[in-house]
Amino acid sequence: MAGGGTAPPLKISDVFLLVGVTLIIGTLFIQEWDQPVKINGDDGLFEGTSNSFDGDFLKIVVVVENESEVRIQIFEDGKEVEEIKQSVSAGGDIDLDHQSNGGEVEWIVTLEEGVNGEVDVDLSRAYGLNFVPYLLGFVFAGYGLYRRINESAEPEEILDAIIEVEDEAKED
Repeated sequence: MAGGGTAPPLKISDVFLLVGVTLIIGTLFIQEWDQPVKINGDDGLFEGTSNSFDGDFLKIVVVVENESEVRIQIFEDGKEVEEIKQSVSAGGDIDLDHQSNGGEVEWIVTLEEGVNGEVDVDLSRAYGLNFVPYLLGFVFAGYGLYRRINESAEPEEILDAIIEVEDEAKED
């Protein structure tokens, strides 16, 4: 340690607990903390891509501040599979749901010039692959907790030693 002191060694149970809890909380923030993206019609298109599996579900919601014509297009592997073009009133929204056949999915949202809005895109996995990091996190944290409980049940062996310095002058 920096101050010249000592610290007890890190126990493997603490490492497993730390890794498990980090996986759980990190996955929660990465997957579930979804904020809509603000877009402006003057900026042109808003587009995004994702790789999907057969049966994945894509939901796009567009909310506009002013009355506008909104166009949403979805392409799978370069081919247009769905399109919606609709006039939306001020403060209104439009949504499009699409079930993917697998492959690369691309979406494009277009607003009229001078119109501001927000786009929220959610991709739900069909096979539950987004739950794998949670499962790993719970397994690591559970194993760490199990190890910690078993370590505390065993009596800790305390080694105390008394070191006596023999005085050679007394022996003579």
